[in-house]
Amino acid sequence: MKQKNNSSYTIFDAAYEPVEEEKGADRTAQKSVLAVALILAVLGLAIFIFPVAAGTGLAFLITVGLFLYGLSQSILFFRLPKELRNSWALANGILLLIASGILLTGALMSTAGVLQMIMASSFLVGVLTASIGLSQLTAALSEAPKTPGRGWTALGGSLNVLLSLFMCVNPIFSWFALATVWGIYLMTAAIVLLLGVWSTRVHA
Repeated sequence: MKQKNNSSYTIFDAAYEPVEEEKGADRTAQKSVLAVALILAVLGLAIFIFPVAAGTGLAFLITVGLFLYGLSQSILFFRLPKELRNSWALANGILLLIASGILLTGALMSTAGVLQMIMASSFLVGVLTASIGLSQLTAALSEAPKTPGRGWTALGGSLNVLLSLFMCVNPIFSWFALATVWGIYLMTAAIVLLLGVWSTRVHA
């Protein structure tokens, strides 16, 4: 193939254009992020309006989930062949069964038990939130300075670390009395996701 000045034309002279499959994948990813942002916004608004009910219900949900996870770990240990069994997995499952069972029993018997369950759930979620925040900060610092969405990732990581510190220092107050913070946080996370999608489209 020849150009107008009769010089040879190669594939390196053509500008790169994303194929339709890539464009379709990008649109699908953006729609998924928008759906997640919408879910976070709805949950955040519900928690903001009903903080006490949402905080207590979430604590029950987490504790029941830990109980079921411990039960599944214990059952799986006995169903595996002897050469594949892991004693640490069994010990972990039994500890989760005992701890979550005590918390659930106490919560169903008295208000003090509910507060103990909320405190334990708050501390656990605080540790997990700190882990997520640190991973976000590490990912943001490892990216190039001009990477789209890098600043918002760093902001989200910083907020996660600060929230985790607050939850671990004063778990009941942060979970129960200020449960509206969860609603604000989820709504903020939804806004960060939306801004990230917008930033990616602008730099596309």
